[in-house]
Formats: sequence, structure tokens, C-alpha cells
Amino acid sequence: MNINSIRGMLTDEALKCFMEIVYVDEIDSTNAEAARRIDAGKRENWVLVTTAQSAGRGRRGRVWLSPQDAGIYMSLVYRFSVSAENLQSLSLLTAISLHESLSQLGVEDLQLKWPNDLLHGKKKLAGILLDLRTCQTETYMVFGIGINTDLPSSVIGQIDQPVTDINTICASPIERTAIVASLINRLSENLNIFFKHGFAPFKDSWNKLDCYLGADIVIQNGETQVSGKSAGVDEQGGLLLQSSSGSRTINGGELLPSLRELNEASNL
Repeated sequence: MNINSIRGMLTDEALKCFMEIVYVDEIDSTNAEAARRIDAGKRENWVLVTTAQSAGRGRRGRVWLSPQDAGIYMSLVYRFSVSAENLQSLSLLTAISLHESLSQLGVEDLQLKWPNDLLHGKKKLAGILLDLRTCQTETYMVFGIGINTDLPSSVIGQIDQPVTDINTICASPIERTAIVASLINRLSENLNIFFKHGFAPFKDSWNKLDCYLGADIVIQNGETQVSGKSAGVDEQGGLLLQSSSGSRTINGGELLPSLRELNEASNL
């Protein structure tokens, strides 16, 4: 993967937002490496990209299988000064940015699953794992993103949920450099909007793309399950749930909640 090619496709806004792009052939985990470099004193906003992880991870401690050339795995490190309680919707913002970037490249019929998955035909195409990191007086968000590009059938058989990849759903291949550059561009633009106006400008976009809007769903929140009808998200990115006992808001910061449709038999 050619870093100069990626930089050549970035907007001025993106180049200012993320000052460095690093590519490695393989690493244990891009989020883990980002954390190590933050702890070692790396202070600027930057991006780490690989096409193989030996210890990739997803939400709630799950393994993210990341064999060589099966996907794009990246972490974008962003230093910020706002309070942590205002950041729960960044997972949704990242999913929207990924949807916009892939749609721009011709990937069609993509949908979102709260709080952080990108789906095609209710099969997972990409996932997001955000890690908050504090070092001395500074706070960083590590935006971990995994995109399936060409999953071997042997790997698909090891994954405990329906998955798909870009090569399966697209008539012609998409250059990985274009995917990385487009995502950096979209996330940079959307972060600038977010830090001025919050999540409110993105609420309608999410609700239009939400795969489970209006569906009967179950939320696993720690040891607790709640069910009801999804009414979309509010201006803070919280999920609105309507049930016989009334309405409530599920926040993304509450013990890493997970969502499934009421009649789905698959694991959360």
C-alpha cells in the first residue's frame, strides 16, 4: 500500500487533521500500537494502516480475524480537548463517515447498525472500536476500523455472525489506497463539524441508514436485556427504545451495549 498515493488523494482539510500516515505489513493490533505510541510520547494526530493483524480485537473482547490481505485495518489517532461525556456519539459518526466514503467509491446498499457496524444485506462489512487514551494532561481518541475486503471462506467459517466483504458485493475491485484516503477525508470533515455542532447534524443521516429502525430489537447491556421497538437515535447518538413500559434511551457508553433483532438467533 503506497502512502504517497494515499496522501495525494487527501483533501487539504484531511492533511491538516491527520499529519502522518504510517503503513506496516503486519502488526498485533493497530489500536494496541496506537496506544503504545501515545504512551511513548507521540502527540500529533496520525493514522496507522495495515493489511494483517495477529491479535485484532473487536468490541467486548471479541477476536477480529485479520489474515493477510483479507481486509483493511486502521487506527486514526485524534487529540481533543472536549469532555469525555460528549464523545459517546463518535462511534456513530465514524460509521457514517465510513458509509459515506464507501458509497462515494461505488459500494451500494450499505446500512448502519447501532452503535458502530456497517452492514450489507444484514451481513457485517466493517466494524469500529474506539479506545479513549489519556496521557498526562492530554486525551486521545483512537478510531479503530476494520473493513472486510476479501475474506477467505476458511475465515468466514470461523466468524460467529453473518459477514461479507467488498469483493463479494462489488462488481469490480476497489483500490485499498482509495478506501483509506476516502475514509480519512470524510472523517476529517465530519470531525470538524462534530466539534462545532455535536452529533445533531448527523442524526437524520443515521436514522435514514439504520438497518433496524422500526424493528423489534433486543439490547444486551451488561447482564441486562431490554427489548422494544427501535425509534432511531437522538441528537446525542443515544438509541431510542419504545416498549410497553414506556420509552428509554440507551447510551453507547453503557457497558458496550449490543443490538440484535428480536427474532435473530445469532449471538450478540
